[in-house]
Amino acid sequence: MRFVFVISSVLIFWLSSFGNALANDSFAQLLQAEVEVNDQSRAQRQRELPNLFQEVLVRVSGTTEVVRHSIVRSELSSVNDYLLQFGYRREGDSTYLQASFDEQRIRQLLQRAGYPMWTGERPQLLLWLAENSPSRGIRLVSRSEEREFLTALYSESQRRGMQMLMPLMDLEDQLAVGPRDVWSRFQREVVRATERYPVAGLVSARMFPITGDDGAESLQLEAIVVVGEREFNETVNADSEAELARALVNQVTDRVANVFIGSSDSDHETIRVRFSGFADITQLLAAEQLLQQQGQVDQVHLSRYQQGMLEFVVQVRGSSELLVQALAFERRIEALPMRSDHENNEVVLEYRWLR
Repeated sequence: MRFVFVISSVLIFWLSSFGNALANDSFAQLLQAEVEVNDQSRAQRQRELPNLFQEVLVRVSGTTEVVRHSIVRSELSSVNDYLLQFGYRREGDSTYLQASFDEQRIRQLLQRAGYPMWTGERPQLLLWLAENSPSRGIRLVSRSEEREFLTALYSESQRRGMQMLMPLMDLEDQLAVGPRDVWSRFQREVVRATERYPVAGLVSARMFPITGDDGAESLQLEAIVVVGEREFNETVNADSEAELARALVNQVTDRVANVFIGSSDSDHETIRVRFSGFADITQLLAAEQLLQQQGQVDQVHLSRYQQGMLEFVVQVRGSSELLVQALAFERRIEALPMRSDHENNEVVLEYRWLR
């Protein structure tokens, strides 16, 4: 029996160490940014580094408000204190400055400013976009079109660290949902058509030109965003398709971040999360990484391992319900009935690992 205990203890330590390495490697990508530059001079580098620093701060906090905070703004002139490394890359005739920033220093800065970090992988959203075209009537925008809206949508999604994808619009999509379903906000059809995609939610939007009181023309986009059990509306206005796309991505990302992360000043709750149905060690690693990637989670400790079952002690900001909502978007697991451990005064979340 003692031999089994030693083996289990070693496995727990190895799983925790390797799982942390995987999670940190994934998050490290969110701490990197780049920009095209004219030269490799120190003067231009020092002009651009604060902009890259702000881009990373917005991405890891999940909100554009962070760069307006006085504590954060006061640190922009000290950007070198947060810099891990920088370098340059060439692509054709263009030169790009690349920078990586220190996770621990950024975490401390955000804590001082009262913002949590949105760690790990982000949810992917599927955008169904209908427009009222003067020449073609109401139609669905296709991902294969070459237009500034899609170019800006993809680039801004990458900048914010949350992908917003377009549907394939193949025969299956065309049979499942039509332009007027999206335009008229028939959500049932749109939700059903989205189920074939491995995404956490959807954006159903309509775009059309408007004329202001001064006679100036602009564009308006009205969207319904569905993420799990949450649904909210967004309206954006802009003078160009590119500006409209960037505004949409920023507003939606800010709202979705509130679903996936809690406030840094929230009370903490300790819960137990159990997974069953494992077939091999790689799935055990994936389960720990899955928890570490949730923005509400501060700490994860592997407490028990038995054949086919794994238990973690998890510290979350705010209520355990926030973590339940975030994990509901995970297709790799299936929730079992939640229960309470009255003896230890703890909430216990149980899931079955599917793949």
